[in-house]
Amino acid sequence: MEKKRFTVSVANRLLRMLGGETVPSSSLPRWIVDELKEEGLITALTRGSRNSYRLTDADACRRYVTDNYTNGVLLEEWADMLSGKNGGLERSMLVRETGDSKSVKLRTFRGFLVNSYEPIDARVGDSEFVISPPDGTAVFVQNPKEFHIPEDVVVTGVENGENFRHIRRQRYLFGDRKILFVSRYPQSSDLREWLMEISNEYIHFGDFDLAGISIYQSEFYKYLGGRASFLIPKDIDERLRTGNGRLYDVQYLRYRNMKIVDPRLDGLVEMIHRYGKVYEQEGYIAGI
Repeated sequence: MEKKRFTVSVANRLLRMLGGETVPSSSLPRWIVDELKEEGLITALTRGSRNSYRLTDADACRRYVTDNYTNGVLLEEWADMLSGKNGGLERSMLVRETGDSKSVKLRTFRGFLVNSYEPIDARVGDSEFVISPPDGTAVFVQNPKEFHIPEDVVVTGVENGENFRHIRRQRYLFGDRKILFVSRYPQSSDLREWLMEISNEYIHFGDFDLAGISIYQSEFYKYLGGRASFLIPKDIDERLRTGNGRLYDVQYLRYRNMKIVDPRLDGLVEMIHRYGKVYEQEGYIAGI
């Protein structure tokens, strides 16, 4: 089994990807690729016999890496400290910055982002407030255990950062229901644990592909059961007809034997395989 080590070399390759570059598949260790794929943060590109990777959401990847591997330190600073740049920073400084000379995982930033396009009453502990962020902003919930919303509010988890940022352009997908939009990042487990403690309906809004379905089933449906559902727009058949065949081919080998445990997804999965295509959720942002 490949040893899991987050090294300066790995950090530098991720920094290149955060800058918009693609990197050869051979340059990243399998364990980090598998993790980022599971989080929906990386996708493979195939050109002839050459395979490479690019990030699907740079901001979310940065948050994931910072929270899981650099203990809240910016990835650039973490790489500099470990490589001795900026005046030869010593390991003692790394200890002060990260709390551990070997950079062992340490959860320093808990919670999740929420957003809405209409005011939603909420409470943290004994403090009541209204969630109504101006367009272009969101609210970060730092203490999910004390975070409460009305039972009639539908919680919708949004996979992609661009979709989360432009929720007002996607209002047409959700009708007149009162929706609280939540982001999986920086920590999907924080969101899931909160969802398990409340009784609200949960809708998962992700890419219409095999990887997105896998994330929904393993991270949400497994724990919430029938209270969770996967958003399937009315026009998804038409969208898949003109979808991304290359991405379907990349995902097929990994997910071809995936068991569909939520029978409501049978029709969507059948369409994906019939057309041999997938559809990324950014396509539902009106006006782009």
